Amino acid sequence: MFRIKKFRVIIGFIVSIILFFLMPLSFEAVSEHGYSLFIAPKGSTFTSPHIYHESVLDSPYIYQESALDSLYFYHVSAASKKDTHELTASSFAKSMNVGWNLGNSLDSHYQEPTGDANLGQETIWGQPKITKEQIDYVKSLGFDTIRIPVSWYYHTYTDANGNLRVHPDWLKRVKEVVGYCLSNDMYVILDSHHDGKIFHAGVSASEFEKIKADVTSIWGDISMYFADTDTRVMFEAFNEPDNYEKYWQFGKKAASQINEMNQLFVNVVRSTGGYNSERILVLPTLLDGNGEKFLDAFVLPKDTVPDRLMATVHFYPQFFDQGVEPVFARLESFSKRIGVPVIIGEWGTKTGYKPSSLRSVHAGNYVARAKAHGLNCIYWDNGSDFAIIDRKKLTCNQAMIDAIMHPAAFTSNEGETFSEWKDFLFMTVDQSSGALKEDPNWGTLVLSQDGTGLVPIPEGASTMSLQLLCYGDMNTHAFHYVYFFNKNNALVGNKNSWDGFTDSMIEIPEGAVSVRIGINSATRKTKKKEYQEAIKKKTLVPIVKFY
Repeated sequence: MFRIKKFRVIIGFIVSIILFFLMPLSFEAVSEHGYSLFIAPKGSTFTSPHIYHESVLDSPYIYQESALDSLYFYHVSAASKKDTHELTASSFAKSMNVGWNLGNSLDSHYQEPTGDANLGQETIWGQPKITKEQIDYVKSLGFDTIRIPVSWYYHTYTDANGNLRVHPDWLKRVKEVVGYCLSNDMYVILDSHHDGKIFHAGVSASEFEKIKADVTSIWGDISMYFADTDTRVMFEAFNEPDNYEKYWQFGKKAASQINEMNQLFVNVVRSTGGYNSERILVLPTLLDGNGEKFLDAFVLPKDTVPDRLMATVHFYPQFFDQGVEPVFARLESFSKRIGVPVIIGEWGTKTGYKPSSLRSVHAGNYVARAKAHGLNCIYWDNGSDFAIIDRKKLTCNQAMIDAIMHPAAFTSNEGETFSEWKDFLFMTVDQSSGALKEDPNWGTLVLSQDGTGLVPIPEGASTMSLQLLCYGDMNTHAFHYVYFFNKNNALVGNKNSWDGFTDSMIEIPEGAVSVRIGINSATRKTKKKEYQEAIKKKTLVPIVKFY
């Protein structure tokens, strides 16, 4: 019996030696943790970025030398681990209820990166450290999706090759917070937030090469670290990527570069394997803009797997009624054109919304009308002027929560629409007195119902709503001058805006009986003939309502 066992051992040893020399250069086995284990000769190279990045200490993607000096073992992917959710972009869009932004926490930052994890920055903008109890509370209110804005740049260090790397302790903390959400069976959108110093567009070719290198290194580190996290976690490439050529404005060059950055982001994430091979990825327009030019310039990246991409924009209107419809209709058409769901990653109403009684009406109207156009939205809660949840006390604004969870569209009166040339004066407003004056150098329109350049305010009105519909060549125009006068034509208040606005709820000063409203573009001169053509074609339509 002993001789038979000894013989089997000898035979087994000989067979293993033969198999060793006959085996392929590399092969794949599955570890007990569900990760694919690639075994290859020492010196083998892999195409996945940062496979040798040893600083991500908690990641399964760290190579380990085997007992055999001629082989290295590489933990590369979690592809063998079954994803029971198997989320697609379209199935997520259909199943999602409403979302909530965990703002001013993991995106808080101070000064420049120090090379450390800077974990203390989580609370420097006034919010408490994130706990599971907080996320439990958010879930209990009915939210099923949390967007987690994260600033990565301020938690980076530079490696020996001059590449930016995310500090492993910061990655660990972010993953801990993600875990709080997943334990509540919530969807998570992991964002890159306030990283504008490294992720922007409208730059020279040489600077753009550096930006692309940072996209590759930063998102490579994030993707590798989260590759074993299931597909309920989605990645959002960039937040409101700016146009450095024309600050906070559309530019063809910047829009083209954002398209290239979005494609690179998709390529980097997909190359890291694991759940990243099928993870839903969220792509912004330039600035997260929802205007025609921003949407028209957007190009959906090519992907290796179908139905795993979504586009995102931001939209913060003041209207609590049908005034939001033109933008929602435009976004619905945009979604159909590019063939993927569109998500509104940020929207909200400030705590000082006027009139205050309509704040919850605004919220319910927004969500209801967005859903009617097939759009999902995520409320921006920064814990301060947009707050609906107190993260310290774990209390909420119940009226706002009820409106968001049980949304209802609200329709108000149509207001005063200025649609004929006789309703305007080609003049401007003196910024000191509010008086009318000629404007031959720039070109401004003043709303006028009786030739005086004034709009009467109905008796008893306390709030004025302004909306400007502007399309095509008029899309840079906005309200810039709002001046209130009493019955003696004395100035009693004004709202001047250098950048301008296309929608606003404005509190009417006491004693005001009329208002002077001026429109122009902050970026270009507009001739009288252009305005006349725009009014005729209805590419510039101001709407005024009083409440």
